[in-house]
Amino acid sequence: MSKPFLPLIMRGAFLAAMLVAGMASRAGAQVPETIKIGPLKPMETLPSLAPSIPAAPKTETQAAAPAVQPAPPPLPTNNSLVITGPVAQAYLYVEPYQTRFEVLFDAATMLAWLAPGEPLPKTLTPAQQQQLSQQAASRAAEWCALSTADETLPVPQPLVAVIKGLPGNTLPLKEDEEVALNQAMLGFMWEFATPPGPDELNVTWKGWLQGTTKLPVRAFFGPLSETGEIHSTVKSYRWRNQGRLPRPAPLAAVPQFEVPQPMRLPLGGILWLLGGLIFYLYLKITDHKLPGGSLPFVAVWLLGAVLMSQLLVIPVQSGSASPEITQVEEAQKIVSPLLRNVYRAFDHHAESDVYDVLARSVDGELLRRLYLETIQALTLDGREGTRVTIAEFSATVDKVEANPKGDGFMADCNWMARGIVGHWGHSHPRVNIYNARITITPAKGEWKLTGLEVQEVRRL
Repeated sequence: MSKPFLPLIMRGAFLAAMLVAGMASRAGAQVPETIKIGPLKPMETLPSLAPSIPAAPKTETQAAAPAVQPAPPPLPTNNSLVITGPVAQAYLYVEPYQTRFEVLFDAATMLAWLAPGEPLPKTLTPAQQQQLSQQAASRAAEWCALSTADETLPVPQPLVAVIKGLPGNTLPLKEDEEVALNQAMLGFMWEFATPPGPDELNVTWKGWLQGTTKLPVRAFFGPLSETGEIHSTVKSYRWRNQGRLPRPAPLAAVPQFEVPQPMRLPLGGILWLLGGLIFYLYLKITDHKLPGGSLPFVAVWLLGAVLMSQLLVIPVQSGSASPEITQVEEAQKIVSPLLRNVYRAFDHHAESDVYDVLARSVDGELLRRLYLETIQALTLDGREGTRVTIAEFSATVDKVEANPKGDGFMADCNWMARGIVGHWGHSHPRVNIYNARITITPAKGEWKLTGLEVQEVRRL
């Protein structure tokens, strides 16, 4: 091998090393010196229970429509509610993503219809209540149908239960409680999945008991209500939105952060250079000579180094991939929208939709547990199982510390969730206050809720 070959080889190696170093320095230059947190939505509460709705000019159809009334009254406390005659009352609850149709009949009429000629009991035992509900449910499967302006919706199975009291004045009934016949009604409930703001809903009723020719209907939508009626000849009731149903507030933006660009390590180019050096040492030791001289070898070696530098590129992260959160104010901007979105997920009533929205803010094993625990917290006690819709929410972070198990942080915080639900003609308020320690971790440039340890729950 000629002596000038070694200087050529060394100069080639030097040029290739400079090429690799230059590429690494350019990749490293992309890492910012400071990490800026991306745009975060400030904390705000959800729409009030009674938002002010501007009055629109009335059309001829609206002028002829029933007068709009306030929302339902609160839950009664009077125990001396006695049914003095036949009861037939329907309620239509129109909410974002769900419409619920409820019908109440007095238990005496239902028993006489299901078992004509048999004597009526003075009280209903828990076993009799269960039997009455099952018999009525088997008959009522197709009593109710609901359609929007352009679509007939699937009919769900009705939920049937014995209800104590009068329409608009029902009382809680425990599982093992007997109820006097003159205080008992049978309630039917159908829950339909509907758009967040349907323009029009049409209810068709086919459950006409013997002697019943009309079914009064009271429709509730947002903070308003109106009355109507279904006749045995027409058999339908139409509700028009006309902009009166408040649309659900949009989900809060999931807090994001800028992810520093990792340094790109050209492993392919490095391996090529090392292979060339090893090949050169082999030639040097064995005193072999290359045919055609060393210049073609050096050219191929450098060209291969350039090409191989684009293969097997390994990203190398220097430092933490997420910003360090140490201030309460920083944590507040992250925690509040994540917790708010947890409750907003339950505006939906289909399980798959709830999971999809929850997954925007919650990650890991916490997702399923949080779904089950929140469902339980938002469901009313008793047989009806109606879910509370959260209307106001606020959260406060009290303390922040680093996550001992990895990236992210832990925060001691408390939050308030206030909601209301109407059924059987009256409303139930629900206010829950939580004190908990939560864990927030980064995932692909976003903050996610991954841990929740509730320390105290207060129900007001």
